[in-house]
Amino acid sequence: MTKSVVIVGGGLIGLATALLLNERGAEVTVVDHAKLGGGAARGNAGFMCTTLLEPLAAPGAFKSALTSLNDPTRALRMHARAIPGMLGWGMHFARSCTNERYNAGRVSLAKLNQRGPEALALLGTLGATVALDGQLVVPFHDPAVAADYLARLTPMADFGVTLPTGLLDGNELRKIVPALTDHITSGYVVPNDRSIDPRVFVDSIIEALRARGVTLIEDAPVISVGHANRRVNSITTAKGTLTFDEIMLSAGAGMRPLGRLFGLRVPIVPGQGYNVGLPVNAGLQNPVIFEEAHAVATPFADRIRLGGTMEFDGDHPRFDQRRVDAILASLRKYLNLEWDGSFDTWSGSRPMSADGLPMMGRPRDFENLILATGHGMFGLSLTPASALALSELIIDGTSSVNLGDFNPDRFRLRK
Repeated sequence: MTKSVVIVGGGLIGLATALLLNERGAEVTVVDHAKLGGGAARGNAGFMCTTLLEPLAAPGAFKSALTSLNDPTRALRMHARAIPGMLGWGMHFARSCTNERYNAGRVSLAKLNQRGPEALALLGTLGATVALDGQLVVPFHDPAVAADYLARLTPMADFGVTLPTGLLDGNELRKIVPALTDHITSGYVVPNDRSIDPRVFVDSIIEALRARGVTLIEDAPVISVGHANRRVNSITTAKGTLTFDEIMLSAGAGMRPLGRLFGLRVPIVPGQGYNVGLPVNAGLQNPVIFEEAHAVATPFADRIRLGGTMEFDGDHPRFDQRRVDAILASLRKYLNLEWDGSFDTWSGSRPMSADGLPMMGRPRDFENLILATGHGMFGLSLTPASALALSELIIDGTSSVNLGDFNPDRFRLRK
């Protein structure tokens, strides 16, 4: 029998899962409170990473967040007004910022993403535009920091991660990225980490879904939920009532208020990021991560996108031009670009879990509901593998990837 599935949330995860479900024969409806592909789906840095995946909850991160209360230029920034609404989340975050939990989280992400390239190729056969651009470059001012960072990546080889072949000096890096300044002394190339234009990727999935006749409903926030006997029977939106066999919630940074309608407390908070465009430059044809500055630069056909920062400012983050200025100022030391030509400043929120890992799976309170959220800064990178695992879970009842580390019940969910 054909299984009917409603996906609430038309971001990266929801759209890609819908496409894979449709291919498996499900009758899929995607409903979003705003426009499909909004939020961070089109505004991210465009990195498709298999190597550089790590939880935000890293050693020192909690202390850095507290220090940022008095420093608006820090890459990780917390506002005082956000603290009351983040107390429970913050306690989980603080407990997760240990070496043991951080390293375990890196392993979990690596295992999840082992099927990422395969899943991306599958999305390509179904109509998504999945062509990847140049290899990722990671340059450093300080060669000691570069060597230490590469050493921390080395254990990940045991979990299928392809490591850089070794450190390059500044001149070797400038042969690959001529726009790098003379202050760059060392770094490396990550062969399997590349970039993709997220705008093209998202729009191509939406086009593929429309061509397949998948029902797509925009500007339809969920108003109420009907449920009984551990099953969700229906949802009523601003555009009508939907019934289904299965429902998946993938509403990104809006998961917490959506979860309340289902009687769930979903510990996700918005983590705001920023980007700004600069004119294209022949000297920058590869995506670049500046670990020392916690910022990135990605070349697209119509711009170089500079991005970075993680800002916690409550459920309705305010735009702060100082965050954009800080990105521009920090990258001037690393890149020779047309700095006076900036345009299209953007900000948007990512769904952040307290331990830095996604929440994927069935909460014990409902038999036919799946949560898919908390992918944080790696939503694009983790989309193919997550969508494949979620589609298998919905159709087959189990996933070929062990989702135990992403169990949504690892946090308390009931209100």
